[in-house]
Amino acid sequence: MYSLLLDSSNTKLAVGIAKDDILLDKIYYDAWQRQSEFMIQEINNILNRNKILPSQINEIIVTDGPGSYTGVRISLTIAKVVGVLNENVKIYLLSSLEILKDKNNLSICLMNARSNRSYVGIYKDNEVILNDCVLENQNIEKLIDKYTNISICGETEYLGLKSCKYDIFNNMLDIKKHKDPVKDVLKIKAVYLKD
Repeated sequence: MYSLLLDSSNTKLAVGIAKDDILLDKIYYDAWQRQSEFMIQEINNILNRNKILPSQINEIIVTDGPGSYTGVRISLTIAKVVGVLNENVKIYLLSSLEILKDKNNLSICLMNARSNRSYVGIYKDNEVILNDCVLENQNIEKLIDKYTNISICGETEYLGLKSCKYDIFNNMLDIKKHKDPVKDVLKIKAVYLKD
């Protein structure tokens, strides 16, 4: 069974291909505000490089937010179109914050929400400790101080924090095991968090 993994919710473009929940190949690079230019071509590149036909894709694992308004919609729209055209393709929706976690530790996952705010979620194993939300940046340090031995994860340079290492592709494959596929592809919507 082949899985296509997609994320374009933040500054990176992420395309992965897995077989039977084992990652075969990945494409991952900075493409801030240019994901729409490259995403389809990179999907084509990874499929060709691994000699996989689009018709062989059995499932798509994709983030539905939070993140950049346009960025979230790019990979989500691709997954939705494929799901409408081929009802046999299962689609799994994941938090774009949860995929940033350190799977070995309690993790606060952060993403720049602009205007001195951050998207924040806290996870441990496959449990959500703090649901994805938006916080003022001045409150992030206080939140981190509430926990002992917490991994700080994400693209955190904007906060002056050092991020732990994380593997979004293997996280996506692991998180998917605890999710159900979308029942109605036409009802897929991006998660846009407000204050």
